[in-house]
Amino acid sequence: MGTHWIVEGKIDPRWPVNTRGNIGEVFPEVLTQLSYELGVIPAEKGWRESYQELGVLQPGDFSSVDPVIIGLYGGYGYLNMSFLRIMGVRAPGSSAEAIDLSLFGESDAPPYEAQKGDRSLRASLKILKSVLGALGQKELPSIVDDSFEAAAEFISTRPALDASDDELLAYLRAMPGPFKRVFKNHMTTTALASIVSGVLADASVAAGEPGLVTHLMGTAGDVRSAQYSHELYEIAKLVRATPAVNAAFDEGVDGLLDRVATIDDAAEFRERFDAFIAEHGHRGPNDWELSGRTWDNTPELALVAIDRMRVSDEELGVEHDAAEEQAKREAAIEKVRPTLNILDRMNFDKALTAAPFWSQAREATRDRAVRLTMPVKQVYRELVRRGAERGGNPDPVAIALLSPFDELSEYLADPASKADVLAERLALHARFAAVTPRFFITSQDEVPSIEELEAEEAARTASATAAPGDVLTGKSGCSGVARGRVRVVLDPLEAGDLEPGEVLVAPITDPAWTPLFMPAAAVVVNVGALMSHAVIVSRELEIPCVVSVDNATNLLVDGTMVEVDGTAGTVTVLADEPVS
Repeated sequence: MGTHWIVEGKIDPRWPVNTRGNIGEVFPEVLTQLSYELGVIPAEKGWRESYQELGVLQPGDFSSVDPVIIGLYGGYGYLNMSFLRIMGVRAPGSSAEAIDLSLFGESDAPPYEAQKGDRSLRASLKILKSVLGALGQKELPSIVDDSFEAAAEFISTRPALDASDDELLAYLRAMPGPFKRVFKNHMTTTALASIVSGVLADASVAAGEPGLVTHLMGTAGDVRSAQYSHELYEIAKLVRATPAVNAAFDEGVDGLLDRVATIDDAAEFRERFDAFIAEHGHRGPNDWELSGRTWDNTPELALVAIDRMRVSDEELGVEHDAAEEQAKREAAIEKVRPTLNILDRMNFDKALTAAPFWSQAREATRDRAVRLTMPVKQVYRELVRRGAERGGNPDPVAIALLSPFDELSEYLADPASKADVLAERLALHARFAAVTPRFFITSQDEVPSIEELEAEEAARTASATAAPGDVLTGKSGCSGVARGRVRVVLDPLEAGDLEPGEVLVAPITDPAWTPLFMPAAAVVVNVGALMSHAVIVSRELEIPCVVSVDNATNLLVDGTMVEVDGTAGTVTVLADEPVS
């Protein structure tokens, strides 16, 4: 049987296909018990409510309340591809394949197999109403405001960090209710953004040029993740223009904030950096994980991005040429529109208007859902600090391996009582963190033990690297062609070697990664799809991007010359060239 993770879900035979596609941006690392109980379970409930209102979910689709859409198998989070495909099956004019392209970007997924109950006239009519409403969107939808209000209300009730253990625990345990509400909104905007963008993707395929969807989608404008990059770049320019602060950065980001605290000329830097953290400190790598790092608790993450931006000799800020963008879009429309029938043409025209608003809404509701978790993370880290003072483990990830509803209270009362349990779970966590999860799991028998994953990891890392002439194929993220040397970055905190003009190759990207896009010539990501984070932000920054390049971080090595074609979705390994 082998050794399994401390929390293991059960595959629903009605919905057997589960994938790491897309969720790799949400939960890229081993999923802790803390985040599963406080985050995943209410998220599943919110997702079901969202799909019920949209018309996708019908009575009898699920046989239990246990998480199915978001599964936890082999230590990692998975999305249930079988169920999410139903949106395409039941939505008029869509298909399971269209959902695959929009949400997952995978062409090698197990094919959709129709089952009794998949199609539903009632569902189709309700979805049609939802889709028509989405296609008619001409401004940012009001659901975004609801997420802002829900998050603000919960954030305002956070107790002071010197409150009692019981008060802090009560706040921690109160998260599921409001989180379900904001996550529900995020799933609604994600679903509608996928359907609307899928109209454009289908039209491009029908015209015989799938890559044109990147021009049809255009730039969404006001994308929050791109905003982070722009704000950090403005700070980077300030650093470059302030010799004393620039010199402090030359010594590295470790201890940097302490050094600049005593520099008179650093006053403006301190003020602007503090303002950035106050506004955006909730974001970070793996920012749905409640024990994870954020710009608030690990500001070095933002400092690394500033450091990489400040060393560029070129202007990195993107000034959108509206005329050029519109010309590209109009050219793509002229190629695609004549190939469509009258009804498809009508929907195509509506999707052109609506897509940017739903893209913005998806990003905004995600941002607000993550923002809601920030005070929870602050409270949680204070409890971890108290446990450490009482002789416990100071590592937030370690304590997150305890249940927040019973074991955490016991640990705070007597840390030594959980020492053996934590040691065992930490050792297991280290083993799961060192492996790559299976991309697809299609039955309970396929849920892997750690021993199986370790054997697969050994075989994966032994594979040969790409050689000159090899072409790695993925999915088009942002159009354009760029050449540069590869820089593989597995953690945004360890991006200190990324030089301007290099090609950033990453396993996944989330908001903590995107400030690193600005100095890069292009971006290549192991996973991703049409509506993934890397795609949306690369379009805003106008950087060639290819996603869903399987095993790219192993096949490509630092210093390799490559050509990234964001329109074709390819990465070509070039013969080595002397460094100029």
